[in-house]
Amino acid sequence: MKFPRPAAFLLFAPAMALAQAPAPAVSKDPIRNGGFERTLQSPNLWPGVDKDGFLAGFRGVLPVLSESGSVAETPMPVSVAAGDLNGDGLADLATSDPLGYVRIYFNSGTAQEPRFTTGELSLPWLASGEGRPLWTPPELGGINEIGGWNMRWAKRRQGVRIGLANLSGSGKLDLVAGNYFGEIYLVGNTGSAQAPQFAQPQPLTKAALPLSADPDRRWGNLFAPLLHDWDGDGRLDLLVGEGSYSANNVHLLTNEGSNASPDFSSGKKQALALGQGREQLSPALADVNGDGRLDLLVADRKGRVSVYPRPDNWKPGESIAPAGYLAKNGGFLPEEAQAQSFGSGAITIATADLNGDRLFDLIIGRGNGRVAWSPNKGTKESPKFDPPAELKGDKASPPAWLAPSQWDISTGASRGNFFAYATAVTAQEDAGAQPAEGTRALKFGYAAPSNQRIPRPAVFFPGAKDFDRDSELRGVDFLYRASAEDRGLNGPANFFVMRQLLQFDIGKTYKLSFRAKGNKVSNAACTIGWRAYKELGEARVIRGERGAATRTVNSISDGTEQQVEFRPGASWSEVTGEYKIQFRKQRDLNKEAKTSEAFIEISFDLAAPDGFLYLDDLKLVPQG
Repeated sequence: MKFPRPAAFLLFAPAMALAQAPAPAVSKDPIRNGGFERTLQSPNLWPGVDKDGFLAGFRGVLPVLSESGSVAETPMPVSVAAGDLNGDGLADLATSDPLGYVRIYFNSGTAQEPRFTTGELSLPWLASGEGRPLWTPPELGGINEIGGWNMRWAKRRQGVRIGLANLSGSGKLDLVAGNYFGEIYLVGNTGSAQAPQFAQPQPLTKAALPLSADPDRRWGNLFAPLLHDWDGDGRLDLLVGEGSYSANNVHLLTNEGSNASPDFSSGKKQALALGQGREQLSPALADVNGDGRLDLLVADRKGRVSVYPRPDNWKPGESIAPAGYLAKNGGFLPEEAQAQSFGSGAITIATADLNGDRLFDLIIGRGNGRVAWSPNKGTKESPKFDPPAELKGDKASPPAWLAPSQWDISTGASRGNFFAYATAVTAQEDAGAQPAEGTRALKFGYAAPSNQRIPRPAVFFPGAKDFDRDSELRGVDFLYRASAEDRGLNGPANFFVMRQLLQFDIGKTYKLSFRAKGNKVSNAACTIGWRAYKELGEARVIRGERGAATRTVNSISDGTEQQVEFRPGASWSEVTGEYKIQFRKQRDLNKEAKTSEAFIEISFDLAAPDGFLYLDDLKLVPQG
């Protein structure tokens, strides 16, 4: 039997990953919306502006400790940093969404009135899961099921937090980034002070900073890094906000190397600012009390910002005490009830003077994927911030794509497939479509980048080198319970997949047909799978010694998958197949009326930047 190829894994939900509707009762063709006429809006976030014109990136969630004490999937904020990235004297914004995509918003306004239009996507892609296993045996800590250990392992480099720093002394801003796994990466700016450029490290781990003498020993997670010469020796030190478990701190790792070649691994890590029960700590620097020294601001998982003034005579090894929260009515107060809210959940922060009044403002990254700005209307000695206003970008933001309803689609956003999309188009919207039936066809392709200063990025996920297309999956159960994103846990970036859950009449023959045309499409296949399960009696529980119990299930099950490959050309061609829904191992299941589980899946590789594929008129017609 030839297994279908997996597509993308993503517990985070990018633009094209849609929830699957429950499978309906069989009525003739079991496929719903096979002509792609019914659609749902899906935002085009590649330019960094959503359909309402706000600066935004992909949203995402990660499993973190909640206040109830349980681990729950929690929205991650977009990360924000500010600095002059093109040498015009204005503060630009850099962001990273939870999926690891870095966008730079160049400020085209004035010193008194900032203006950000669209974001330019930049390398590096920071969430590469290179080297991750598809399956790990239980004896090595693996759980071979959806939502288990392997799923979390695949997400370990997401939840990216970034910062900017001038390590070279040339005026160019370099990029520092932390992630959920407790890693920190340093990526140098190989461009100029007027046009930044960041390369993709090959492999990504090549850019990892050793944080201890033992690189395999991790001491935290969900790292938010910041580079600053805290001890005053002329070398940039590393401040790290952590994480999502227990009571977290902002740690200081002094630089025992140089700015050009920093060394934070000598063991001189200390808790600079105690989190005191707050979590998902994100640090920033500003002179909060007008004494001429940069103080520490720390955002947390509740959308508050704590203030840690720098003491007059700080000495290495000392922790600094919090003075309170930025307060609703200005200044900072210790009472939590007086804290100003900058977001409804976890936030990240950066500081910059965006309106030229010589007071630091707050730039805030939120869990809804948007970026907000809180102007400082206080004084140098007592800041006071307006309520956060989400920043508007280009009013002519790209129109939303139209995702076909009833279909679960992955375009590879979780694997660095830059600018990929899927949308249902008419002949009027896309002259190349010319639908084979109805008014719409489904198109997969790559969008034109909005980049003007930064070269178009492209990443091919390194896991593709080890991707066995015929035997990567293990176990029939996984095939039916997987989402489109689950199916490419170790696949290449440019792997696309669409799938739908079905139900068949057992014993009936179904004829598959659909139309396809495209360019630079490879490894294209359509897979049909079905499974049945039947309980033969009640489960038995066998008691053992010392309270041990074994549950024995009295049941039978069987399943199969069949695949047809296709090679689309420049004009519409028909792909067909025929399937007898029956079972050969457990023949008693052929007496059942309907399948317990079934699916249809179409998967393929698409070459960037000009590969495309159209699909239309997808049917499974029962015969007889």
